[in-house]
Amino acid sequence: MSTNLKEKYLAPKAFYQKIAAIALPLAAQQILNQGAGFVDTIMVSHVGGVGAVAVATQLDNLLGTVSFGINAGINIYSSQFFGARDWKSLKKCFGFQLLMNFLNFLVFFSVAQLFGTQVLSFYSSGDRAMIELGWQYLRISSCGYLFSSVINAYTFMYRAIHRTKVPMYIGLAINGLNALLNFLLIFGHLGLPRMGVAGAALATVIANGVGAVLHIGYAFATKQPFLGSRRELTDWDRTFLTPIIRRMVPLVINETLFGLGNSMYVKAYGLLGGTALEVYKIGNTVGSFFYIAVLGMNNAVGLLVGEQLGKKDLAAARRIVLYLFPLSAALAILVALLVALLAGPMVSLFNLADAAMASASVMMVRLFALRIAFRLFNVIFMACLRAGGDSTFLMFLDCGVLWLFGVPLAFVGVHLLHLQTIGALFALLQLEQVLRLFIGYGRYRKGTWCRNLTAETQKA
Repeated sequence: MSTNLKEKYLAPKAFYQKIAAIALPLAAQQILNQGAGFVDTIMVSHVGGVGAVAVATQLDNLLGTVSFGINAGINIYSSQFFGARDWKSLKKCFGFQLLMNFLNFLVFFSVAQLFGTQVLSFYSSGDRAMIELGWQYLRISSCGYLFSSVINAYTFMYRAIHRTKVPMYIGLAINGLNALLNFLLIFGHLGLPRMGVAGAALATVIANGVGAVLHIGYAFATKQPFLGSRRELTDWDRTFLTPIIRRMVPLVINETLFGLGNSMYVKAYGLLGGTALEVYKIGNTVGSFFYIAVLGMNNAVGLLVGEQLGKKDLAAARRIVLYLFPLSAALAILVALLVALLAGPMVSLFNLADAAMASASVMMVRLFALRIAFRLFNVIFMACLRAGGDSTFLMFLDCGVLWLFGVPLAFVGVHLLHLQTIGALFALLQLEQVLRLFIGYGRYRKGTWCRNLTAETQKA
């Protein structure tokens, strides 16, 4: 490699150390989250409710995606205020974050309680047994949406101030408690009732409730810089809120549509039969374990780029992206190797009906390596667009491509190409990632995303 190429694509050692300091705790937290889901699904597979939980958690997933849009939109400014050391504005961002997460909880809790069976019927194609089992889970799990919303608000704010180890440690406590309660409540140990899938839901609610208390307690005990009095947290005026809302709303719309689009994939998988939904749930649960590389990269890029933009060092923000290309390629190869080695042993832990289902689940996990490889590059561009407030184009890149290309392709695969297996359909849908990669790279090269936003919230 020539000297010019080395300088362009290889960063100083300190850069990789900073990436690791941010990304590894986030990755560890994601491992914990996926580990909890992994254990949950293994336990549920022994009481015959994997497909029902797959459809019941669609609202949970939508809550999470909308929450991501809210928090990521506000974090555009939080991370830049942190870079500028503007603590007053950081407090106001956190107050607004809490309010928006609470409103998000109210919407999804209401939908779950009032229209839960209709939602379940849509995804399960009217399978009565699956709807009944799914409702046992959803009516309880939705009661914990408030706790997960609080956790999300604190977690994203810790990311903005580069204290990612805090949510990692609290996540360890949450997931450890969740796994224990799942074991006790699903199977009825230590004199507790055997609740099946309802026990899995109750365990999640209790664990998240404890997690919310831990977040609040730790933040106040350590006097975090984003905390303040009610007046400090809500001292908003039109000048402050307008630019934040203007950039947050496209992200919320994007994440909502993106979450709905992904749920349409579940609908398409459901058209292949109940077994396909179970294969999807197991394959997705195991495959998501390896998705930590994407999530760690996404958050690290957004925070580092946002910090440099807040410092008005636009050249440094652009250099970060170039440094990450070879790192993403190395991670993609590493993930592919891990998936090849671990897919079979991990799937074997589930109580599957037959060898054909086990084989299909292993194939689903291995196909995730392909998806992750593309996403490792896509999230570089998407995190930059988000950090620079290029929200409208990000909405097109993320959910526009999904709805205009991915979702139609899913139903073309089922109804016109007559694909019979979920593995074949999932592989076809990765063309969406290829298209997004080309469009995202073009937008990065254009450079319109690379701008400082902190002055937008200040009075003239």
